Amino acid sequence: MRVRANQVYVYYPNLLDRIDGRTDLKSGDLVRVKNLYGCPRANTMNHCHVVTVDTGEFIGLVHCNSLYTKADYAEYLRAKVLASPVPTVTT
Repeated sequence: MRVRANQVYVYYPNLLDRIDGRTDLKSGDLVRVKNLYGCPRANTMNHCHVVTVDTGEFIGLVHCNSLYTKADYAEYLRAKVLASPVPTVTT
């Protein structure tokens, strides 16, 4: 997935960020992609720098495939809920 600078995304780590994650982000955190001066731009080698949404504090470098738009993340959660087995009640 290609991301755009200054856009807000939902962080849901892919395998690379789960194994070698260098941030303290949790699944579902909102982040903003930022192009930093003197650093490679977003999508270079499929990575980007992220900052906090409210204060703009630097968080770290993450894989672009770990970032989802709010609509894509909501669709993923809906599909996950529909795919989960329905518990049966026995009396």
